[in-house]
This record gives sequence, C-alpha cells and structure tokens, in this order.
Amino acid sequence: MLEVSGQPVHVADRGAGDAVVFLHAIPLQAAMWDYQTEALERTHRCLAIDLPGFGQSPGAVDPGATTMQRWAGLVDGVLDQLDVPSATIVGCSMGGYLAMALLRHHRSRVSQLVLSGTRARADDPAMAQRRTAQQDELRAGAEVGSLSKGMVEGLLSGDSMSRPELLDYVHALADGATREGWLAALEAMKGRPDSMLLLRQADVRALVVVGELDRLAPIAEAMSLRSLLKGELVVVPNVGHLPNIEDPLAFNDALEAFLAAASS
Repeated sequence: MLEVSGQPVHVADRGAGDAVVFLHAIPLQAAMWDYQTEALERTHRCLAIDLPGFGQSPGAVDPGATTMQRWAGLVDGVLDQLDVPSATIVGCSMGGYLAMALLRHHRSRVSQLVLSGTRARADDPAMAQRRTAQQDELRAGAEVGSLSKGMVEGLLSGDSMSRPELLDYVHALADGATREGWLAALEAMKGRPDSMLLLRQADVRALVVVGELDRLAPIAEAMSLRSLLKGELVVVPNVGHLPNIEDPLAFNDALEAFLAAASS
C-alpha cells in the first residue's frame, strides 16, 4: 500500500525486469490481471494498480472531483515511489482511457502501449447522460452489487456466460468495487477528452487487442485505434470485452510476443 498525494493506493508488485503496468476495467480490480502477471513475472516487473475505491484501495474523499488526469497523476506518483521511470502500459476498457491520459499528461512514463477493449473517442451526450443517471442511482441508495452484476453480464460473451466458474470469478473481481469507486470512475469516464488526435500524433509502439464478440468496444473501435497508432491488432476469437480473462492464453501469447519483439 502506497500513499500518493494523500490517497492510499494498493499495488501488486511482482517479478523483476522491464516494468509492465496493468490498469483495470470498471467494476473490476488489479487482480483481473493475475493470469498475465503469473505468466510474465519471470521476465518482467509486473505492477497492477487498484484505482481508488476498487480492490484494496480505499475510495477517494471526493469522488465527484475525479478526472482521468488526476488518476494519471496517481499512476505517475506510484511509479515515482517505485523508482520506475517508464513502463509498458496495459489498459483494459476504463484502464485504456487511463492509459491514454497517462500518454497525454505523463508521456515519458509510457514506453509502449497495450490497449484492450477500449476506444479513443470521448463519451457522446447519450453515454455521458447514462453515466450521470447511474451516479444519481448510487447517490439515491442503489445497491453497488446489483449495478456490478448488471455490468458484468454485458462484459462477457455468450460462451463465457455459460462457464459458471468464469462467471463467478468475474463477479468476485467486481465485488471489490465500492460506491465511492463507482462514483469516481463514472465521473472520470464521462469527463475524459477525445483522444483521437492524441493517438494519431503519439510516437509510441502499440498493440491493440479486442474480443471478437465485444459489444461495448467492438472490432471497429479496435481497428480505429490500430489505425491511429499505426500499431498491431490482435482479435481474440469467441470472447467479449475481457479477453485477458475469457481466453488468457491467447491474450498472453499476443502480449508476450509484443514484449519480446521490443527486446529483440
């Protein structure tokens, strides 16, 4: 547990070597990357961060003041304290938005970029309004668990939904989300800027991964990211929004190949 600008932050720190930083999706936590850190810790230093209000990190005092820029500053502070000058940044979904904020505000930290199940565009007004409505529900006393359950079922493919152990595992990851975490994440996501120009101008080696059946950030979004970044694209067959959990072997193969090519 570290403290950055008064905010306690839990970081899983495993292995040694070139650093890889993992940023999680909503409503999950750093442990969503366990399959990846287990595979990589023999060759890399793997840092998986619980954002405030998720996993083992307590919520922010003022969730309504949360921005992706503020969270990027938090990640920057974590890397400072751990003496990591730069790293491969891996972000899934909301974690991808944070990875882009890190690229925008702390460019020197990003040696390489891996984006999974995410998009470059800002929220359109309808999506921003949906996030505000969710915040209103939470402030009115809606159960965090029911919100998490509903979201989890939209993340996975039909095949994944039919695997009880996988479904239970993802629900358990979502159980670490607090009301403050949800409020902060929704605030940060709806307020994030468009990143299309940022990515087009970024001179960074990149990998884009997408589940073939991802309904939230479909293949068209991934192709746009790949085009903007001039990076590699890997489509993982038969999975939804969480390819690193739904088919960790395929995801790990893509990630390990990308990392190996950088060091060859």
